[in-house]
Amino acid sequence: MNTTPLLSLAQVFTLLFVVMGPPLKTPLAYYARMQAFDAATRRRLAIKTAILATIAALIGGFLGMALQHSWQITVPAMLLAGGVIFFLVSLRTVLEQYTSSPVPHPVPEGTVPTRPVVPSAFELAVPMIVTPYGLAGLIILLASSHSTERTIGIVGMLVLVMILHLLAMVFSGPIVRGIGPLPFKLFGTVIGSLTVGLSLQMMILGYQMLATTPALSGPMSSP
Repeated sequence: MNTTPLLSLAQVFTLLFVVMGPPLKTPLAYYARMQAFDAATRRRLAIKTAILATIAALIGGFLGMALQHSWQITVPAMLLAGGVIFFLVSLRTVLEQYTSSPVPHPVPEGTVPTRPVVPSAFELAVPMIVTPYGLAGLIILLASSHSTERTIGIVGMLVLVMILHLLAMVFSGPIVRGIGPLPFKLFGTVIGSLTVGLSLQMMILGYQMLATTPALSGPMSSP
């Protein structure tokens, strides 16, 4: 049995960094949702969101891995499924840049603006941080782990990414006010193009693994 990891821990971190968020998009997204609230509320909700996102990702990752084993879904099939989801979301992100922005409706004179409602931590954690394709990637990483040390390393890389999300949310105000939204939009364009390519690479790798698996490459036998 080949126990060579599919990716090094550094590559695991890079993959989770890209598919979970990524953290470089978090400051603008979080600031846009929370700029109407005071600093204490933003900081408190950022901590709750980061904790909830970490718990949700771990529960989803290990539960998904258990269901994958129970349903006998192979890693190549998960790569193909995750690649398809990743491709559709990434392509939508790229195409959204070419759609016109909605025209704001004028507010009648004398209208008192409604007080903004504080969003729940779950609304911010999913899918701003914990994305469907991010969970698919985590499940694949956990399912392909052949040792406890490797699994602990994967979890450690996930926690590190979540810490970056926490810092991005806590300091979203100074970051956005300091450098403005343009760098984030530029990053969104770059990362959107790269993630389309990464999703295609996932599907190609899944197909290659599927084609070289003896139990799956031949004709399916009747039960």
